[in-house]
Amino acid sequence: MRKPMVVPLNRINPLQSIRTGFCQKKLCKKKYSYLYTKDHAMSGAGIRHFVDTIMLMAGIFIATAVTAQDMVPPEPLSEKWLIREFIEEEMVYPPEDLASKTEGEVALAFIVGINGSVSGIRVTQPVSPGLDSEAIRILRMILWKPGNVLGIPQAMEHTFSIKFAAGKYGKLCKKRGYDEISYPYQPVDTSGIVYDPAQADVSPRPVFSSLNCTLDQFVANQLKYPEAAFRQNISGTVEIKFVVEPGGRISNIHTLKSLGGGCTEEAIRLARMIKWKPGIKDEKAIRVFNTLKITFTMAGKSVDGSVATPGQVH
Repeated sequence: MRKPMVVPLNRINPLQSIRTGFCQKKLCKKKYSYLYTKDHAMSGAGIRHFVDTIMLMAGIFIATAVTAQDMVPPEPLSEKWLIREFIEEEMVYPPEDLASKTEGEVALAFIVGINGSVSGIRVTQPVSPGLDSEAIRILRMILWKPGNVLGIPQAMEHTFSIKFAAGKYGKLCKKRGYDEISYPYQPVDTSGIVYDPAQADVSPRPVFSSLNCTLDQFVANQLKYPEAAFRQNISGTVEIKFVVEPGGRISNIHTLKSLGGGCTEEAIRLARMIKWKPGIKDEKAIRVFNTLKITFTMAGKSVDGSVATPGQVH
């Protein structure tokens, strides 16, 4: 068997500025090596892995001429607090690990390509086979912004860690209202691809408890005009983008157009309240991007009074 080729990252980048880490509470600074084998290259994932490695190696020509201040590491599309919320909503504790009360922090290393794709995932701090697999599953659902050097996207190695606490899992399930992820529409596409709405045979649709309720009515009834925005006479439109998952929940929420005074946060709160029927392609439930615009308008109503100013949906 041919011996695998190991490319040490410290040779790729003498300044070590493209080795970055994002953890939930701290920046990981461990040194890792990137392993590439001929067998891996035969698969689609292996090809992406190889391309990202080439881009990573190309970074040496730029990195030697710049300082760490000129480099921006990869980061999730969602803000950190939304990533934490997403992990809590998505985590499914393996039964055997829950029964044995196995817990700990799984650390992962991977490469974020110039288009935000993730490849070469490996476990650098394992806990158990079940928890390691669950951490990888969650990581694959997170969308990323590529890192850059002087504004130019670069393939960069990155790290991410997920904590598993068996003792707190029961309370977490009670808080979110479920202990397993349900998929009401079967079968489910497992490729992980996120489609644009135009690519879906059936686009995602919001679902409400009342059959007569529309998205506009839901927002008008549930919107709470932020007091700070009301006091400062702030009005305008918030535009957010997210992924409707095959199970009907949303993920990877990020803002395309923000508005001050707490309006952006209120729009995100409303979006997270909505349940969806998933998009369908080739008779499978798929992941689909969706965009929501909510307009905050001042209509002479008091925030401290009974009814908040309703919003408009586009």
